Amino acid sequence: MWRYLYLLLLLSTPILANAQNENFFDKASIVADKIEIEANGNLKAKGNVKIHHNNNILKASEILYSRKTDELTVLGPLSLTDSRGNETIADNARFKNDFREAVLLATKVILNNQLEISAEKLVSSIDEDSNFSSVTATSCRSCKNEKLFWVIKANRVRHDEKLKTIYFYDSFIEILGLPVFYTPYLSIPDPSVKRGLGFLAPEFLSNSRLDFGMKLPFFIPLEENKDITLTTFLTPRTNTVEVRYRQAFARGHLILNSAITRDSIYEDELRGYLSLNGDLLLNNGYNLNYAVERVSDSAYLGDYGYSGRNGLSSGLSYSKTERNRLFETSLGLVQSLYKDDISKVTIDANSFYTEKIKLERTSGRLHLSTEFVGSWRDVTHDIAGRDVARIGSKIDWQNTSISSFGLEYGSNLEYNYDIFLVSQDSRYESSQALSSIGGNLYARYPLILNKINGKHLIEPIAQVAWGWREKSKVISDESTHTEFDMGNLIKISRFAASDRYEDGTHGAYGLRYSYNKTNSHRLELGLGKVLRKKSHNGFTDSSGLNKSESDNYITTTVNLPLNSYLSFQGLIDEKMASKKTTFNGGFNYKKLDLDAEYSYLKPDPLELRKMPVEEWTVSNRIKLNDKWNFNSNLRFDETENHLALLGIGVRYENQCVSVKLDLDRRYSQEGTSPPTTNFSFAINLKGFSTGSVSGFSEHNCKETN
Repeated sequence: MWRYLYLLLLLSTPILANAQNENFFDKASIVADKIEIEANGNLKAKGNVKIHHNNNILKASEILYSRKTDELTVLGPLSLTDSRGNETIADNARFKNDFREAVLLATKVILNNQLEISAEKLVSSIDEDSNFSSVTATSCRSCKNEKLFWVIKANRVRHDEKLKTIYFYDSFIEILGLPVFYTPYLSIPDPSVKRGLGFLAPEFLSNSRLDFGMKLPFFIPLEENKDITLTTFLTPRTNTVEVRYRQAFARGHLILNSAITRDSIYEDELRGYLSLNGDLLLNNGYNLNYAVERVSDSAYLGDYGYSGRNGLSSGLSYSKTERNRLFETSLGLVQSLYKDDISKVTIDANSFYTEKIKLERTSGRLHLSTEFVGSWRDVTHDIAGRDVARIGSKIDWQNTSISSFGLEYGSNLEYNYDIFLVSQDSRYESSQALSSIGGNLYARYPLILNKINGKHLIEPIAQVAWGWREKSKVISDESTHTEFDMGNLIKISRFAASDRYEDGTHGAYGLRYSYNKTNSHRLELGLGKVLRKKSHNGFTDSSGLNKSESDNYITTTVNLPLNSYLSFQGLIDEKMASKKTTFNGGFNYKKLDLDAEYSYLKPDPLELRKMPVEEWTVSNRIKLNDKWNFNSNLRFDETENHLALLGIGVRYENQCVSVKLDLDRRYSQEGTSPPTTNFSFAINLKGFSTGSVSGFSEHNCKETN
């Protein structure tokens, strides 16, 4: 209580005596165990001293204030927290000019709870420069009897608060106590900067095609909504500059990635690539999406690990979705990177419009749609250089009802009219027009059974359908790979587009079942089968739909404890042989995360697949402790009986540093790039380069007795 009485005297006496001359203590409040005020206005405070001044908080053992010079001397240990949250610890300090100027001895400053600067002396001026001498700086929490992972030791450091930049002069960078780099001058953004100009973490790489080298990115913020990153990639075999440009708009974004290279693989030639992607919401409500991809040669993307694809896609799309209508038009260019392809470039054009009309005098809904699909190749060979186009229109009536006891039943009627145009293929007429018509009746009856242990849902499904199309030989490039699943079980035609049509009478039946016990116990099952009077030659064998009785489509998903799951999708014939199979499984329990997938696809000449596709993929992540993580992935080709891809990685991350180590081997060819082994190593000293930095925490230091 006495110290608050002293505070009252402190606040009242100077104001009465010097009402005309405000100084430091006219704006401050003080709490201390003992406060003494001398006749000349000087003040002494001892024991648990705490001063609040303009959102600054000073804690110290003892203070001495001179009213004549308006100077505050502080005897420590002391701590000062400013209005921005920066914390300063020192042995002794002297403040002048209303706390705007300070000299601190044996000080430690923690900027933004992220970067710690220790110095023998600090001379500071608010909103201007802070100058440190004999400095050690780090973003690692300094703890007793523990060696810092990294520090910067400098003779002098200047913190420019207006530019938000820290300058180091005559400095060494030490890692685990060993000096690894010297520079006479170094600047970094202070921790308050979210997008500062400067270097990002370097990455060291080794590639069996390119040798060992380093990538060093440099980040340049142009404006708040745009930036550019320039990355140099240097090895004994390549000199490469990578560029990434990003810009955000009020209604869209743009990202450009590119690289230009001169290497020993293609001597005396410039190599490179360009990738541009963006989208924009226009004022009329339409969405504009665009993409451009270009590359100097077919091996470049694989050599440098920029992409694992064997083709490039560029295009432009313009679309709008409304409640009762949809419009989309697009133009695309596909460039093959396979050297054996006769046609290297294909231009695709698509336009689609559909509208839903609610009928007032009769039940149901009417859908009107029209579309244009075209494809042009860059060669003039017969058959291989075929150019095709289809102009289609469709009228579709749909009606659905639900009975009083929960049976859902409905019907569909549709009419299609398609015009086919073909050039550079002597097997087909240059133009043909075909009509097709079809309809169906279907029913589904969902039944729910609630039990104490969980909820059961069982839903039988059935359909009868009929379709007809004019007999003619037309090109069918769109419906070459038909998928049979629960999504198209109740369909008049299961082809992907109307270049083919499922004619004749056919039926389908299926069953959906699910059981929910808790979020971690769930079972889903789906069964489907199609019946027809005779086989349908329009479907491929691997689609499972070409015979009078289709293969059995089976899908199931099981969610179990330990965040584990199993799922299966496949086509099983009457001999229990599989034509298409996908099996997934995995779990995520405590420190282990594992996912595995097996897939099989039988050979099918009509789908241009001479050999079966059968492979395993496995990926896992192991959290060894709070700082160490291990991950690996592999893809095994059962058809070729060898690995297709193998990769491992190790991550170490603590409060002030992150380390990444990756090794992978690609056994397959990408474009014309041969199999390659890649190694990469990156270390990010947090607080030293632009990027996220973890804040200090008292828990970062181990407790000691």
